[in-house]
Amino acid sequence: MEKETKKQNQKLSKNELENPKNLQKDKTRLLSMTIVVIFLTLALILFAITISRKGNIGAGIGSVIIALIILIFAAVVIKRKYTSIKKGFPIADERTKKIEVLAGYYTFLISIWYLLALSYLSDNLIQFKDPSQALSMGILGMAIIFGVCWLYLSIRGKTE
Repeated sequence: MEKETKKQNQKLSKNELENPKNLQKDKTRLLSMTIVVIFLTLALILFAITISRKGNIGAGIGSVIIALIILIFAAVVIKRKYTSIKKGFPIADERTKKIEVLAGYYTFLISIWYLLALSYLSDNLIQFKDPSQALSMGILGMAIIFGVCWLYLSIRGKTE
């Protein structure tokens, strides 16, 4: 009974890999992801140019740095997904989904401590101009933490 179930699962996964509709959906997802990353990067660079012309060069440089971080992480993700599609594999397999869930879990735990440290340091060391600046630092930090956790889990290879 178990052997039949395993054979059916293997056939199902082979059929999913060979299904041109799934492959086309993955190609469309990858293309739309690439377009979104390009537009986001261009928007951040235009924002940096606009804010620098108004005299706030520090914020302009910060925006360019954020754009570069997004571009680097997106390039890694898009390259991996493109390689998978080129080989005929789906974009998101079980391992990829497991890595994303674990990265989200670790990000949540680390982010709690990061936000507590940020709130404590804002009383003594870090001076925020307004609450939106503190919120932006929190969100940016959590995004970077997720990227680092995802990269670590992807390189390490173990998901258990």
